[in-house]
Amino acid sequence: PVDGARPCDDACPILHARFRGASRAVEVVEAAGGAARPVVVSASAPADGLQVLILREETQVEAARRARDSAVADLAHELQTPLAAQGASLELLRERVSEADPQGLDLVLALEAGTSRLRRLIDNLLESVRIESGQLAIRRVEVDLEEVFEDAVAMTRALAGRRRQRLEIELPHPPPALSGDPQRLGQLLVNLLSNASKYGPEGSALRLGAAERDGRVELWVEDEGPGFAEPAARAAARFRRGPSEPRQEGSGLGLWICRSILERHGGELEVTRTEGRTRVTARLPAGRPA
Repeated sequence: PVDGARPCDDACPILHARFRGASRAVEVVEAAGGAARPVVVSASAPADGLQVLILREETQVEAARRARDSAVADLAHELQTPLAAQGASLELLRERVSEADPQGLDLVLALEAGTSRLRRLIDNLLESVRIESGQLAIRRVEVDLEEVFEDAVAMTRALAGRRRQRLEIELPHPPPALSGDPQRLGQLLVNLLSNASKYGPEGSALRLGAAERDGRVELWVEDEGPGFAEPAARAAARFRRGPSEPRQEGSGLGLWICRSILERHGGELEVTRTEGRTRVTARLPAGRPA
């Protein structure tokens, strides 16, 4: 800001994108001859007082990307309503199925887990479209980590229960002070817990925790699975799936979305494996909103 005002607030969408919390913008420039050309601008998170902007002229590529994202978004929206109705019907059915009928109850739980998995996939597809189009903005407020943790566990309890996995929370009291978007951070934890459940052995423990170290808040999810046989940056690429688990279900969007959410919070993602456990850690700046 210059004298408390944002520079060329309306005339500079490339700069304005950073104020909205986005890391990608599209600017239309006039080429020789008067032709309009879209320029894709990717911005890194500020570091050491520097901001890196990468500009690419991608007329045909950007048009194809917009068409693809529009088709994906339309399809995802069309699927949301019937899946919501199916989930509500299965919840009613589960309440009526007696525990004396374990086979019937297992069937209903399996259908519920499948429906939840489809809903998460659709949510991730829609989120990936928002990220690619530069529409993912971060709302910074004081985060209630207890509430975010409880919501994330509630959303993944059915998936973990289906595989007889235990969910263990290690949250200090009081929890670390954190500024960020509670909805996006909750989505990050749901994706990490879903990955941990998918790759962790049946009957194992899934651990979710938080800690504050060196001015950073660490949110971590730990499982007893095989981990990643490649660097975290590559494992978190869009539609990327681990080569060690080719038959596991999944779209390859989860970690990519997690990394994108963290980048917009000024954070980072780290994957480590020690003593037969895999831990994915999200590090974010500590502190309350100004």
